[in-house]
Amino acid sequence: MAWSRFGRWLAGTVCAGALGLIGALPARAAPLQLAMLAPPSGGGGAGFSVRWGEERSALAVNPLVAAAGQAVTLQVEAAGRGAFTLDAGAGAVQRLGAAQWRWTAPGKPGAYTLEVARSDGARMRFTALVTIPRTALRGGALNGYLIGDYPQHPAGQALYRPPEGFIEVDARSAAMPLTPHLTLGQFVCKQAARGPRYVVLRERLPLALEAALERFARAGIAAGGLTVMSGYRTPHYNRQLGDTRLSRHQFGDAADIFIDADGDGRMDDLNGDGRHDIGDARLLFGIIDAAQREPAWQRFTGGLSAYAPNAAHGAFVHIDTRGVKARW
Repeated sequence: MAWSRFGRWLAGTVCAGALGLIGALPARAAPLQLAMLAPPSGGGGAGFSVRWGEERSALAVNPLVAAAGQAVTLQVEAAGRGAFTLDAGAGAVQRLGAAQWRWTAPGKPGAYTLEVARSDGARMRFTALVTIPRTALRGGALNGYLIGDYPQHPAGQALYRPPEGFIEVDARSAAMPLTPHLTLGQFVCKQAARGPRYVVLRERLPLALEAALERFARAGIAAGGLTVMSGYRTPHYNRQLGDTRLSRHQFGDAADIFIDADGDGRMDDLNGDGRHDIGDARLLFGIIDAAQREPAWQRFTGGLSAYAPNAAHGAFVHIDTRGVKARW
């Protein structure tokens, strides 16, 4: 995709889940370390599980968000057979055990790649996103990109504290995978801007969306991916939309999603009733709601709602990982 089309791409398709490879890199782009590692092979699973921070996953591709210079411990769970290595495109790696390491993020914000490999060839990729600190904001903006002021919760709940850092997104990093079916660009705000955008993203959200895709498949809904209609929203943009003041979209753990296998930009007729309506969103809602009652899904607990189509958009489901159950 040529650079001359990048602005139109961001305005029209990146927030709707475009997955194409992107072209030229703008002059102020964040550093990208990809050349040293080949793409992961096989399907969506790595064949082993890794725990880092507050997350764990057995996916072949995962997100890792860290502040500049932050130390993150990665541990293979139930390592059992085979020898493991951790390879990093940047930053420092310290081995703590046979299958445990401490990765110290580079001092320069940007997008990097880590890979945990087992001696039999099984691999797990991490797209490591090193953030720009909130203290870099000037007048509510980062490098000219307007963020706005974060709302304060009347009770001062920690869940609503402003994010500590922001992820820079440019033409190339937008195409980087966060999970087997999701890219960083899918979570970019629709707000108009020139140059790089900035995103807040909590790792648990894309992991939850991957888990939801797996549940949809179990229920007989075959989908090659999800369309993210709305991911991150800056407080400025959220106010423009007139959405609730404390919307979780501002905190990087919420997404409005639908399944669009036929590519018409609207929710597919998932329940087979010949209509594209809220019934299709309610079908997805029911699958996720049932999953959240299971112990293995407790970490994905959060908000969930089904929305009807209108003149501006088709039916969709809101899902967030705020940590407490919310339905509306």
